[in-house]
Parts: sequence; structure tokens; C-alpha cells
Amino acid sequence: MPKFLFSRPLGAALIGTVLALGSAGGVLPPAPAIQYSDGTVGFSYPPRLTDSYATRSLVSDSNVTYYLTFDFPAAAVEPLDRVVVNLNEGYDPIFRYRLSATEAFANTPEGRVPLPLGQVTEDRDSRALTITFDPPVQPGVPITLALRPVRNPRFGGVYLFGVNAYPVGDTVEPTFLGYARLSFYERDRGDRWP
Repeated sequence: MPKFLFSRPLGAALIGTVLALGSAGGVLPPAPAIQYSDGTVGFSYPPRLTDSYATRSLVSDSNVTYYLTFDFPAAAVEPLDRVVVNLNEGYDPIFRYRLSATEAFANTPEGRVPLPLGQVTEDRDSRALTITFDPPVQPGVPITLALRPVRNPRFGGVYLFGVNAYPVGDTVEPTFLGYARLSFYERDRGDRWP
């Protein structure tokens, strides 16, 4: 009998599809988190980025917040340990975040509930912001991150921020949530056509 081997993302997608479909006439019980044969832990159902925007869109603006919202369905099962946001496209060598101003919220029917954060770090070389939750967040509600850069990038254009979520575990398989696409515009210098 032939053996079928799936890549990790495909295997996770298949399990997520089975969970989403349920069974006729009944509800499937919660599944355990995915644990691969090498001990790596992954989400049973992948979270995904659903919305992103900046409160100001002019280059070099200060007092700006970037909001990134992602769903975190109960079917994900495994708690969320951390999120890593990478600036994948767009460049400003002095772009950086105000780490102490970073916030996260659970979006509940009663409104936004602040989530306690652990360590928030920035690796300037890899352009990665790591936000750790303390305690880890249980699945079941959408989450919004509020990132506060010192100022918007100095150059206009489209900037892509890739977002990865990491479950709790010693060896984990991150889930790519998607790209936050933020556009920044040059200031109008008053140039006019004759």
C-alpha cells in the first residue's frame, strides 16, 4: 500500500478542513494541537490576518499607530505564544518602533480587552518585531495588535509587513498569517501645473 507524505502546511490545512467540515448530525470534539513526529507543535487550524491600517499615511508622520487584526479561531486549539512582524517590502534604514508603546487587544462582543504582553523586541538587522504574550493567549477571539513606530517611513510607497504566529512549545511550526499592506504618500509640496 503506498504511503502519502504531506508537507507541514498541507497537513495542517487538511486537518483544519476536516475540523471545519464537522460531521453530519453532530459536532466534532476539540482536536489536540498538531504535533509532528519530530515533536514540533503547530496550530490545528491556521489563524489569518483580516485587516490592517495606519492612522496616518504621510511619510515621516509621527504619533501614528499601525493596527493589524487577525482571527484566532477556537479550532486553532493551541495557545498563542508570540507574533513576529517582518518588514518584507519597503525600506527606510532608520525605521523603528516604540517598543514600550506596543499593545494588543482581544476583540470580544463587549469591546476590546487589553492582552498582557511579555517581552517586545526589535531586530533591526532582520527588520523583525517580536511580540510575546504573557500569559499565552487562548484561541477563540480575534486579536488586534497596535504597533507604534517612531514615525512613518521617510519614503513613499507600499510597505508589506509579513505576520507570523507561533504556538506554545519548545519546538514550534509558525503559521504565516498574511501581509499587512500599508501605503505611505509624499507630502504635497504645492507644485502645480502651469
